[in-house]
Amino acid sequence: MTKWLSNFAPFDELTTPKQFHDLGKLTHGFIIFWAYASFSQFLIMWSANLPEETTWYVARTHGGWGKIAVAMAILQFAFPLMLLLSRATKKSGQRLAMLAALILVMRLVDAVWLVEPTYSHGHFAFNWMDLVAPLAIGGLWTGTFAWQLQKRPLVPFNDPQLEQALVAAHGH
Repeated sequence: MTKWLSNFAPFDELTTPKQFHDLGKLTHGFIIFWAYASFSQFLIMWSANLPEETTWYVARTHGGWGKIAVAMAILQFAFPLMLLLSRATKKSGQRLAMLAALILVMRLVDAVWLVEPTYSHGHFAFNWMDLVAPLAIGGLWTGTFAWQLQKRPLVPFNDPQLEQALVAAHGH
């Protein structure tokens, strides 16, 4: 959203590579946190060796589910982590926006992986509602967000510390 808004006034004068670098560092931290939380949950359930818990993970490692798990590990953790180690990636709004879109798509895949029941004897079965429901809810949220965004100023013009913040952001 910040990259898109940086194409329009007044954000075009306010956004700098430093802000994108900070957003990249924040994204990097959230990726590491997601991996830590997911692996911790897996490790606790697997170590407890409770049949009602471990059978869920066993079913998620066979058939198409295992391929989805590997794709999530690569596309939601390893690939973004490696890209965000570069300062050039973190300072580029375009690269950061594309990476954020990939992470959002993979979060959707992760939600499906966690919630979808294991039909078809442990194999992944795709239903048209698996695609339509998130798109409908996401479209509704995006429309509401855009509608509310038009009603409010994006820059706090009456903030007494705005000028000081802009000077600090631009390094003057």
